[in-house]
Amino acid sequence: MKHLYRIFALTLALSNITAQDTRPSVAILDFESKGLPIYEVETLTERLRSEAANTNAIRLIDRKLLEKILEEQGLQQSGCTTDECTAEVGELLGAQYMISGSIGKLGDTYTIDAKMVSVTTGAAERAKTVTYEGEVSGLIVEMEILAWEIVGLEAPQRLLMKRKVQSAADNKMTVAILDFEPRGISTLEAQTLTDRFATEINNTGKVVLVDRNSMREVMQEQGYTEVECSSEECAAEVGAMLGVQFMISGAIGKLGDTYTIDAKMFEVATGAAAKTINTTYEGKVDGLITEIEVLAWEMMGLKPPKSLANKKRSGSQSVSTTVAEKNRFGAAVRSLILPGWGQLYSGKKLMGWSILGGEAVIGALAFSSYSAYSKANSDLLSFNEQYKNASDPLQIADLREKTLQAEVDQISSNDQMTMMIYAAGGLWAINVVHAMLTGPKPEMASKKSGFDIVYHPEMLQPLLRFSIALD
Repeated sequence: MKHLYRIFALTLALSNITAQDTRPSVAILDFESKGLPIYEVETLTERLRSEAANTNAIRLIDRKLLEKILEEQGLQQSGCTTDECTAEVGELLGAQYMISGSIGKLGDTYTIDAKMVSVTTGAAERAKTVTYEGEVSGLIVEMEILAWEIVGLEAPQRLLMKRKVQSAADNKMTVAILDFEPRGISTLEAQTLTDRFATEINNTGKVVLVDRNSMREVMQEQGYTEVECSSEECAAEVGAMLGVQFMISGAIGKLGDTYTIDAKMFEVATGAAAKTINTTYEGKVDGLITEIEVLAWEMMGLKPPKSLANKKRSGSQSVSTTVAEKNRFGAAVRSLILPGWGQLYSGKKLMGWSILGGEAVIGALAFSSYSAYSKANSDLLSFNEQYKNASDPLQIADLREKTLQAEVDQISSNDQMTMMIYAAGGLWAINVVHAMLTGPKPEMASKKSGFDIVYHPEMLQPLLRFSIALD
């Protein structure tokens, strides 16, 4: 009787609260463990409760009250796994919905199954499943996201970013970079240099970098701006929301013609500085680009690439190269060295490749003729030697015929080889002349050579004119 009185009092109290709060009342049972230690599942369920309360979409019934009702009914949370039991407990609590589920492990894969049951109907209003591969600690973020989704809301950007960073880490440290504080330079210049710093940090391949736009969305959700978030405490809080291991912040200052860059990387979990780098630069503001690129590599404990080191040493952002102007003489010299090169140099690719291909074909034919000539010459010497030493009349006649045929083949192959050599030489010469005549003209030349038709105003008739450009 005493137990029934307590239950009635609790139900009445909950009814009074419900009258003042229109949000649906929800109780969350401890999830069932399937292959995980009980304490880990209880910890994850508690994180689900905490995040569900943060959604402000439901009125969460206190866990102690839930445990008290179950104790009085002689039930255990882990034993109440059916929808009927869940609905019965919810009715005793005066809750409108009950959330229950299980967390299992298969090899390196974790599964989460959750459902929200209507106490009135006993039917599942919403069900969610999650599959996760990785460290067991990663389930914390999954449970936080699940807390929003199971009540019918979209998870906030800060949690989605945590999941993204967590899945992309893969043995790399996770980093977020706040805009460097401008001190004597414009905000736009500071942001530009911060972007270049972030790009170079990412180029080191040593970190997983949080996208700047994503970081801003998370900060806006929490009511922060990068301008206001200049303290280490704020940066650490933002880093914790992003789920990164390290935060980098800094300042860029100007003193006369001297610029200073102060950057600091600190661990989000402890707030301790992991690395601090200070650099001083004298020169134009453009030179800060190279300075901050080099600083990015040094911040990661790496040696900057040679290209960056050379840029910093020379103090210039680019190397200007003077390109020699193309001319006909250059085309002719190139064609003299390699047929078709001059035409390619002049931009006449079809002619250039045709000449080069023609020379290749003629060269192949000349080599084939030389091979035939060598074979015929070898046969001639062999048959002639055998002819001299032969005594059998029939053999002598046969060798004589073979010797004469070898001599004919030798002469024919030699003629073909000579013809191919002349053809190659002729094509080579034509190629050089063609490159000279059709090669590029200097850009400054304003006169053209050749024939053109002009109209003579006094004779009132067209005339054919020939002109030569002296360039």
